[in-house]
Amino acid sequence: MPRSSDGGGGYAGTGSHMSVLAIVGMGGLGKTTLAQLVYNDKTVCQSFDLRAWVCVSEHFNVENVTRKIFTSLTRSTCHHIQHYYALQAALVGEVEEKRILLVLDDVWNEQSDYWKELCLPLLASRRCDIIVTTRSKAVASLVQTMPSYNLNWLSPDDSWSLFSQTVFMAQEIPANFVEIGRSITEKCMGLPLAIKTLGSALRYVADENKWRDVLESEVWDLKQSKDEVLPALELSYKHMPIHLKCCFVSLSLFPKGIYLDEYRVILLWKILDLLQCDGSDDKDEIGRLYFNELVQRSLLQYYIDGQRVMHDLVHDLACFLAGGEFFRLEGTKPIEIPRDTRYMSILSRDKSIPISNASQSLRVIIMIEFADVENPEVLLLNCDKFRVIDVDHGRLAKALVDSMGHMKLLRHFTLARYEDAEVPNSALQLFNLRTLDIEAHVLHGIGRLVNLHALPKIHICKCGGCFLNIMEMRNLNKIRTCFVYGLCNVSIRDANEAHLHHKKNLEILHLDFIAQKSCQHMERSDGTQAADSVSSVQLLESLRPHHQSLKVLRLENFNFDRYPSWLGSASFSKLTELVLHNCQSQRCPTLGELPSLKSLKICGMEHVEHIGREFCSLDQRVIGGFPSLTLLSLHDMYRLQEWSEVKDGDFLCLETLWIGSAFKLRSLPIVPSLHCLNLYDCRSLLTFPASVTLRELSISTCASLNELPVLPSLQVLTLFDCPSLVVKHGHFTSLTILDLQAPFKEETLYRLVNSNLSIERLEVWSDTLLSIHLDPKNLPSLTELMLRGSNLQCCDELGSLSSLKKLNVCGAPQLHVPDSLRNQLEELIDVKSLGKP
Repeated sequence: MPRSSDGGGGYAGTGSHMSVLAIVGMGGLGKTTLAQLVYNDKTVCQSFDLRAWVCVSEHFNVENVTRKIFTSLTRSTCHHIQHYYALQAALVGEVEEKRILLVLDDVWNEQSDYWKELCLPLLASRRCDIIVTTRSKAVASLVQTMPSYNLNWLSPDDSWSLFSQTVFMAQEIPANFVEIGRSITEKCMGLPLAIKTLGSALRYVADENKWRDVLESEVWDLKQSKDEVLPALELSYKHMPIHLKCCFVSLSLFPKGIYLDEYRVILLWKILDLLQCDGSDDKDEIGRLYFNELVQRSLLQYYIDGQRVMHDLVHDLACFLAGGEFFRLEGTKPIEIPRDTRYMSILSRDKSIPISNASQSLRVIIMIEFADVENPEVLLLNCDKFRVIDVDHGRLAKALVDSMGHMKLLRHFTLARYEDAEVPNSALQLFNLRTLDIEAHVLHGIGRLVNLHALPKIHICKCGGCFLNIMEMRNLNKIRTCFVYGLCNVSIRDANEAHLHHKKNLEILHLDFIAQKSCQHMERSDGTQAADSVSSVQLLESLRPHHQSLKVLRLENFNFDRYPSWLGSASFSKLTELVLHNCQSQRCPTLGELPSLKSLKICGMEHVEHIGREFCSLDQRVIGGFPSLTLLSLHDMYRLQEWSEVKDGDFLCLETLWIGSAFKLRSLPIVPSLHCLNLYDCRSLLTFPASVTLRELSISTCASLNELPVLPSLQVLTLFDCPSLVVKHGHFTSLTILDLQAPFKEETLYRLVNSNLSIERLEVWSDTLLSIHLDPKNLPSLTELMLRGSNLQCCDELGSLSSLKKLNVCGAPQLHVPDSLRNQLEELIDVKSLGKP
């Protein structure tokens, strides 16, 4: 990579154990990419105890950057640390006497006092290496303790190589595209970001004439930005499909440098109604397709730890294209909102934001980070035009709730962390409302909002005076999600009046007999007592949902022997996920005839002793139970003794089986296509069937298990607390990962370790072992080894494991690691005493 160096010597304000390297270059040259290569390098990782990556961007605030450093170092939030000096002290505690690598990406601030203050807690470290990426030579001179690394433009040949690789992806390049492609590359001025982004857009264009249109576009001659990269980025935008253009521009509502979580981005697009799909399409799936297409077009980039982020210049393009229509309200000084703003996000990392005016065009208010507005009444002058509100608690939230009744065009209202809001009666005139997500104390009359797609959670209390009466759902036939708690307080008459069977759009239904929220007038109700006073089965019969649309069903805390007749009916053809939690029946329902069921989780059915043929079908002639099921989880079924009568053709797609806390279960049926089996606390289990498909096996706290069957495809084996297990044959020809945790028989360890030449990673945890014998001839593929044991003194032939690259020795102070092996390893972690680094 081309480079030049400037002399060091700029003031860093740090001790001699702190080194600062500045990577300098204009936007789009690859400063962040280069820093990522260093940050993720294996040798570099081995040299530091802790690493942190922080995107600083233009708004430099020492406290916010310090919070980001703390969060990145610890992989935890620090919201609980409110005071800045306490935060600095906490950071000192984290870095003290440790080796730290810190990347500060995209630094602009040139004030030396800020830099000194930021570095102060880091002086407690034993060693701190900092990489700063910046476009400013003045910033580099301020922070560097060594010559800066200056990035230059790519050469013409390197530019063409990057462009052709991006567009044609190692395929043969058509001859008629070479000359045009080289000419387009030249216009990108050797800037990698411009080359890659425009190349990613042209990957979807096979028409030579359209390539010529790009080459001859007048956009290249526009002087809208001092950054040469902008014309190329704008051309990539020009060649997007129209639906993607709107979604891309909407991302200008996010601040620079923020991680763009896929779920969060798709939620924004759904709120803004930007996802083009007909009634039968899944909006989340459409959103994922849009998100991935932006990634493919290099407009969203991979970042640290798999996160996605927009490059600053790409973000600048989105803001440029958005004009005043999209606006971010941020900062601490009085702000004037552009008159043409329709979509506004609010961000404030410091305190409440003062505003001086309100846009008459404003339609959408979304809070990206926790923030508040100092004078919310200014925003509400034109609230009758609001379409979307998505905010957190605070003064703005309260003002919006109080003014809800005036927002006649409102479609979406979400109010997070604002419990027991008093929703005014006038809000029940918002007939355009589709989504109402609010923890409201009183919601009587909500049944008039007939266009609702999503309801707030319904908490039903005995007093009848709080929250929402289930009868009010009668005319809400467009709802797609519904969560009802406290069914023990519902009468059969009221349940019938809810008319769930009329709701053809209902996709997600959660019914819970115990009230999860107490009311003002009495203590939380007891679902078990109420179940004796009404017929719970009849109540669920009355709450039968419409069969055509339901995809997810969760039933919790009911206590009766029979199930409603509709549960398990094959007419529920779209049901893919079912959860039964704490349902106190003595048998499992018949669920095997559900044609699309993919995930089934049963937990807390502690009275079930036997699972038989009725689980798959009541008709003995029927075979092929659970035709689509891929995941089955059975937990806390303490009395389950037998699972039998599984026939050929049942569970043909089942890949993952989890069974936990089934204390009396003695055996398992044959499952033909199982890939992953997890057994936990199955104390009476003696063995289980052989399998030619099983790849991953995890067994924990199964004291009676005495042997493993033949498992020729097994790749990953984890054994914890299996003291009776004896491995008789030992030949798992595909085994690559083995994890043994005490107690276990030593013969099991050696039979597994020394009989499988394919093992690549081995972990052994035992405080009783004094020595371990590892035969290098039997472990030719071993690259990773972890040993943990307070009494472990010797590991024979440790220095002869020629393929070993990573060694982790934890809590074994007497174990010696030979110098010859230390020189061979890429990574060595040797923690002599547990709990002390």
